[in-house]
Amino acid sequence: MSTTGSVGALAWPRGIFAWPFRHIRWKIVFPYGVLTAVLAALGAFIFTDLVTGSLTERFDNQLAEAGRVTADSVVAKEREHLDTVRAISHTEGVSAAVKSRDADQLNTLVQPLAANWGIERVLITDGSGRGILALELVDRASLTYEVSEAGDEPASWPIVQALTAGEEDALGDKQAQVIDTPGGWVLYSGGPLYAGGDVIGAVLVGTTMSTFVKKTKESALADVTAYDTEGNPLASTFGLASGSLNEEARLQVPAEIVPDVLGGTVVREEVDLFGRPYSLIFAQLRVRDQIVGIYSVALPSDFIFDAGSSTRTQAIVLFGLGMAAVIAVGLYVTHRLTSPILRLVSTARIVSSGDLTARSGVRSVDEIGVLASTFDSMTEKLQRQHLATIRALTSAIDARDPYTAGHSMRVGQLAVMIGAGFKLDEKVLSQLEIGGYLHDIGKIGIRDNVLLKPGILTADERAVIEEHPRIGLSILDPVDLSPEVVEFVASHHERLDGSGYPGGLRGSEVTLVARIAAVSDVYDAVTTHRPYRSPMSPDEALEFLRSQAGRLLDPEVVESLAKVLSEWERRRQSDPALRGFRLPDALAETAVG
Repeated sequence: MSTTGSVGALAWPRGIFAWPFRHIRWKIVFPYGVLTAVLAALGAFIFTDLVTGSLTERFDNQLAEAGRVTADSVVAKEREHLDTVRAISHTEGVSAAVKSRDADQLNTLVQPLAANWGIERVLITDGSGRGILALELVDRASLTYEVSEAGDEPASWPIVQALTAGEEDALGDKQAQVIDTPGGWVLYSGGPLYAGGDVIGAVLVGTTMSTFVKKTKESALADVTAYDTEGNPLASTFGLASGSLNEEARLQVPAEIVPDVLGGTVVREEVDLFGRPYSLIFAQLRVRDQIVGIYSVALPSDFIFDAGSSTRTQAIVLFGLGMAAVIAVGLYVTHRLTSPILRLVSTARIVSSGDLTARSGVRSVDEIGVLASTFDSMTEKLQRQHLATIRALTSAIDARDPYTAGHSMRVGQLAVMIGAGFKLDEKVLSQLEIGGYLHDIGKIGIRDNVLLKPGILTADERAVIEEHPRIGLSILDPVDLSPEVVEFVASHHERLDGSGYPGGLRGSEVTLVARIAAVSDVYDAVTTHRPYRSPMSPDEALEFLRSQAGRLLDPEVVESLAKVLSEWERRRQSDPALRGFRLPDALAETAVG
């Protein structure tokens, strides 16, 4: 029963490059895949070359547009500030609260306006520039403000001094300035507060520069940095946080271009930042037509190469999808064609390993279906012949003792019914049947005067009989049998308390196969005729087995037998092969004698 030759015939090819081509589907798909890949590469190259010709111009336009958007953002922010300043200045009660320095009343009047506009900073001073109310947005989601008085510091700011002095410029009495505060650089816009034609205070509305550059970046789609008039960075989307720039993000404007930029020239520079090449445009930062600093917008200049790479990637993806579609269709078609073949090969391997219960299950009307059907029929016939051969051997064993005719066949088939109650798979159940057929094969080696003795055996005779499992293993040793069959033959007389033979196994050492074998063997033994006793009825036998459960026999196996007992007895009475051939008592005595 060795399968060495069959396995060798189905062995995989060796070699690094051989493994994909052991499957027929790859032999079909591979040529189409190579051709499609070549066409995809050629198409991607041509497409990329055509599309990326104008990338430099597109990059320049994008950089210039980012600069324009940044300049517009400054104007828009100034307009927003002044709208809020006017709203606060014209709110009824504000002037009176400033005169009386009533901070609580000012907060009640001003904070709703600030929240409505989403303003980050509001500062209101008296006529001398001393702070009365300062609002600082601390939670944008909930529009929560921190309220303070701001103290005397604002009086030193040029913007506050100009407002409280009633100074005007070409655009009117409003002022703007970028101021260094403890919370970072802030762009303030402000206007005076009047009462009876006199300046009684000032209203300032501000946005931190870090927020300004962050918001501007969202519109400009470029990194934005704000500088003072000396070219020192104030805030940047490159890394400025809470008013101080990270050491690695030093963005000092080159000293040689500062005068040109402040003079109104837009300067473009190519610099390396954080390990990447960038193109920067530097221009004036103007508020109310006054130069308050410098700003820059920056785009990575490897954008051109990235865009080319992106276009190339898109082309590759486009043509790659086409290639994948071709391969997918090829794989689908070959899968439909080769899956039955692969199932047939897999089944052949299983059968060659000794499992004759395996079937391919392929059903089709083409040549592959005919081949698979023929193979399954052949395997089924081989299984029947295999079982028939074992049954013939079993009959020969049982025929030595006319009182045990059919015993091995009954034990094998009863074991299958009991095993099914434990949800064992079909392969294991098949091996249980074969194990039952062969479990007493060792009795061939027991001499007749012991095996066929009608009376009680002596201790020496009992020892001889108890050698039949080992003899059976010796007989079957050259045969390539499954572990379940070997276990059935070796251990069908083992008992849970260790009193069995030949190994004296105890408890968990007795496997499920051995426990099923023991119950099947004992039940058939006590329900068949012996020269020294009459057979028990099925109910008596079951009661006897239950009395041994837990000590000698497995209780769960006994109860599994109980569940199928009625069906088993019907089969046993209706099937002549299971009833076995019985000699009349007179002839049996003659045969034994």
